[in-house]
Amino acid sequence: MPEAKIKKEKVFFIYPEGKQRFLRLFGDSQKTSGLRSGYVVLKPGESIGEHNTGPSEEVIYVAAGSGLVTYGKRGRVKIGKNVFIYIPPQTRHNVTGTGKSRLKYIYTASRVSGV
Repeated sequence: MPEAKIKKEKVFFIYPEGKQRFLRLFGDSQKTSGLRSGYVVLKPGESIGEHNTGPSEEVIYVAAGSGLVTYGKRGRVKIGKNVFIYIPPQTRHNVTGTGKSRLKYIYTASRVSGV
């Protein structure tokens, strides 16, 4: 079986700066082989908007604040600092800030082969 071809790129760094609501960390360039990641900041009551993972699986890590993740037709889970949540492929979901301070999280998504 032939080995998958992976681009051999140099290691690179991203330093989030400023007060943006959303910062794509990886995935906007040809520097990764399918990995996407971003840093999201939501005000209390603000949501990222319902969307579908499509052929990708996603992991969310909450760095600060608290929130609510809704998924599928009726799924709901409260999230807070230092929590990881896994969102499988083909899953509609949304993230909403629910605390008194901003919800800050990092998501990482990667395409699943065969999906």
